[in-house]
Amino acid sequence: MLNLWYSIKFFIKGMIMGAINVFPISSGTISLVLGVYERFINAINALRIKNFKLLFNGKYSEFARRTDIKFLLTIVLGIIAGMVLTALFLKQTLKSYEVFTWSFFIGLITASVVYVAKRIEKVNTKNIILAVIGMAISFFLSIKANPYSNNNFLYLFLCGVVGATGMIVPGVSGSHLMLLMGNYELIVTDAIPSLTKLSTFGHGAAILGPFLLGALVSLVFFSHLLSWLMRDYRDGTLAVLVGFMLGSLPVVYPWKEAVGTDFIFELPPRNLELLMALIMVALGAASVYLIEVMARHTKKKQTERLQHPKPKKHVKKTQ
Repeated sequence: MLNLWYSIKFFIKGMIMGAINVFPISSGTISLVLGVYERFINAINALRIKNFKLLFNGKYSEFARRTDIKFLLTIVLGIIAGMVLTALFLKQTLKSYEVFTWSFFIGLITASVVYVAKRIEKVNTKNIILAVIGMAISFFLSIKANPYSNNNFLYLFLCGVVGATGMIVPGVSGSHLMLLMGNYELIVTDAIPSLTKLSTFGHGAAILGPFLLGALVSLVFFSHLLSWLMRDYRDGTLAVLVGFMLGSLPVVYPWKEAVGTDFIFELPPRNLELLMALIMVALGAASVYLIEVMARHTKKKQTERLQHPKPKKHVKKTQ
């Protein structure tokens, strides 16, 4: 019964991670808040050839212990469930409240930029230049990006590689990067909801197949690369990410129209719609701030627990 409760708890946490991963906000950050980030990363890093040899040799219990596979599968199933349910919700909101949804995304992204920038320890000329370069590249792609989605197998695979980074690096949103690549709506509001109907299941699977393959490759192989970059070139990596995030804001600007391969940007109307849009921006930013506060609180509690462990209870022996 206790094992069942733990499985349900981790499944629910996975669902929360999956729901967050659909929005342009880091699910890596929310996994810190939920207290599963380190275990999740360690379980992914344990998926190595030497451990799979145990599986092929019939040492199932040893394989399960070394890879923490039960925990990983429970979390992943929860992530999938959370992404599907949230994608169905987003499909409807983007259809009915497009301006307000994109405005909410602006708040999420802008506050995320502040969150990531605060993690840069040394603000020097080198990091500023890296941020400007990242912003320039991202901005150019944002205003010249092809407005049509790309369902090419290799491009979907690349989207999966990029999209999975949000689960590995706190502060980085895979969905945000997919917005920049132009395939966010194809994957989130088209392919994922298609899985819920038998008539459209094949369409959704054809798109998500290469995407999930890319995500798996990213999680298993690129987690080591990203860990190395964050360990040895942390400030420079974060500076580039800040630039990319800032430069991609035109992608989620609500008042634009696709004309060929260009976007025509218009000034927002001065009416109630603009006021409501600004409120949604504020709500998006407040959501990131709340998650950040929760993450700090969780990290503080974990540090205190390590520094001041609870004394073990001594049971008196009866004569």
